[in-house]
Amino acid sequence: MWGTESILTLVGIALYAAASTLAVAALLRASRRVENSSLLLAAAGAIPFLIVLLFHGMKAGHMRPLTRFEAFSVYSVFLTAAYLFSCVKRNRLRGLAAIVVPYITFVLILGLPVERSEVVLAPKVQNIWLRIHIVSAFIGYASFSLAGLLAVAYLIQDRNLKRRRFGGLTTRLPALETMDRLMSIQVGVAFLMLTVSIVLGVLLVRLTGGGGEWVTDPKVVATVLTWCVFAILVHMRAWANRHGRRVAFVIIMGVLCLLFTFVGVQVISDSVHDYLMVGAGKAP
Repeated sequence: MWGTESILTLVGIALYAAASTLAVAALLRASRRVENSSLLLAAAGAIPFLIVLLFHGMKAGHMRPLTRFEAFSVYSVFLTAAYLFSCVKRNRLRGLAAIVVPYITFVLILGLPVERSEVVLAPKVQNIWLRIHIVSAFIGYASFSLAGLLAVAYLIQDRNLKRRRFGGLTTRLPALETMDRLMSIQVGVAFLMLTVSIVLGVLLVRLTGGGGEWVTDPKVVATVLTWCVFAILVHMRAWANRHGRRVAFVIIMGVLCLLFTFVGVQVISDSVHDYLMVGAGKAP
């Protein structure tokens, strides 16, 4: 029997899949109305995941390590919110939906739970700083991921312009200056949020009496390295006044580091930040 959470999850993915299809169609046909429908479906698709996450939080009654499904869902909802907010602020960014929405859909599918069960333990410290630590990390992930998707679109647009392809896709993607400016904003937000998350993480380790196992934890090391990439990008924009293709390439490299930190570390090594899989054969 399918539970309510399973049905909500499938509805959410179906809405995102429909939004992805419309986003690609809107880009190919240059249809603003179809694109608006895609954005509305993406916003609607986030709602079932928010409801499921709320159910999980109410069941637990306290902060605990996130399951893989929860982590991917929170990441996707934050990325959706970041993109929709950017569309409201900068209307010409809507052409990126054909890149952003399919990516979110793919992440949600990867986050679907597998049949495996483990004991979920609550952290030793339950306070507001733990919540801010987690939320700031996911805001940083979402902001930098959006910067990375913008960088991909930037390189596509730059290539089209250099080859003097002035019609079709070139007219439907945002201007280079617009994407360059937004990349800078998103990298700045990501750098700030990841810095806050790291500082609070150190504070929480001290409060829990943690030791060397946290300092040498693979995900902590990967996070610090990713933060260094952010710092390089901030320096390139704020002090070295670098723009364009070089910055876009560095951002894409940074996103790859981010994805490795977010997902890859759990695949190749044991980490105290591992995402837990709960309820073998049950709803997510």
